[in-house]
Amino acid sequence: MTIIVALITIVFLLFGYYLMDRVDRFVEKYEQYANENLSDEYNDSGKMEEKVILIYGDSELTNRVKAYCRSQKYIYEDIADISNINTKLNYKCLFALSYNDVDNLMISSVAFKIYSIPSIIALCNNQSHLKIYNEFNFDEVLLYNDKIDRLLNSLKGWVEDAVKDKAKN
Repeated sequence: MTIIVALITIVFLLFGYYLMDRVDRFVEKYEQYANENLSDEYNDSGKMEEKVILIYGDSELTNRVKAYCRSQKYIYEDIADISNINTKLNYKCLFALSYNDVDNLMISSVAFKIYSIPSIIALCNNQSHLKIYNEFNFDEVLLYNDKIDRLLNSLKGWVEDAVKDKAKN
């Protein structure tokens, strides 16, 4: 009885080897056709469309940054919600410039941790919240004051850096 079980096991293993060999040959033969029929999403996964700057908020400062980007013909996208971030785009920089610190902190931390946006510049509206912003290690935290022109000049520098970084890649 043991010999019969051993023979059946050997036959089963040889038959399995034969079937796997046939499957491998089939895959090798038709592999080129399968790759040609893949959608562009899978063929060009390394070639993500690139937007340089992502701008969040609806404030005077936000509007002035957008106007500056338009005047310089820089590529940017403005969003009103974190769910509006397009995962197929590769962003270089996020400006979180709303007048709400909680929104700025949330959008900035999600953009950095989940969407891997490398440069985060956030606006801190209340100086007592500055310690929380500093815990996140954003590239820069701008403290809101009535001097919008100074804040805009600082942001212009970050815009230029993001555009230059894109030109290097």
